[in-house]
Amino acid sequence: MTPAHWDGWAGRAALLGGALALLLTPPFASAFFAAYPGYDVPPFWVAPLQPLLAPALGFADRITVYNVYGRVYNVVYGLFLPAAFGLHRLQKKRGRLAGWGCGLTVAGLLTAAVGVAGDYWLDGAGFMLELFGLLIMNLGASLSGLAGLRAGGLPRGLAWLLTLCFPGLFAIQFLIWHIPSSPTFLFAAAWLSLGYHLGLTDAGRRGRPVRGGEPASRNPEALT
Repeated sequence: MTPAHWDGWAGRAALLGGALALLLTPPFASAFFAAYPGYDVPPFWVAPLQPLLAPALGFADRITVYNVYGRVYNVVYGLFLPAAFGLHRLQKKRGRLAGWGCGLTVAGLLTAAVGVAGDYWLDGAGFMLELFGLLIMNLGASLSGLAGLRAGGLPRGLAWLLTLCFPGLFAIQFLIWHIPSSPTFLFAAAWLSLGYHLGLTDAGRRGRPVRGGEPASRNPEALT
């Protein structure tokens, strides 16, 4: 498989993972508050969405429903992983910051996947590993975004989305108030954008770095 074909499949996997993570966030987080009432104060959006989400939360007892969502949600980290290498290929000439970003993102995704599996298959055994992995993957995404802002190689909107992953996860936590969906939310949004670039645009499929939204091969300054 050529790098361009790899990036195309990686981009589509990222699109699927990002969409799945965002769509599962409301029922997954709501299932947590239903399974463990009184453990935390539900955010403002939970009560208004309860009638709409009732069919998605009533197929088994509350704890079973919550664990099912956690086990399904764990798939997104595997879907995110290939695009991390596609992102690095776009930035492979962008210096040490991009390299650290890729390394931390990959390590964080693998750690989060193992931790979430332990959390929802082994009765919470992987929670601390899960939390550590989520923090590391967001830090890696932010470093990759900063590298893109400083040296180019990525569409500017994508670079900003990546940059906001780590600082923004603390604000999102107060809006969703659930782990792992809160720390994954901005990352999933950024990966949707990355997936679109890798899988559905010519520049992404050809592995050509971009500056200001234009392929670097059309902008000689981007290669200097």
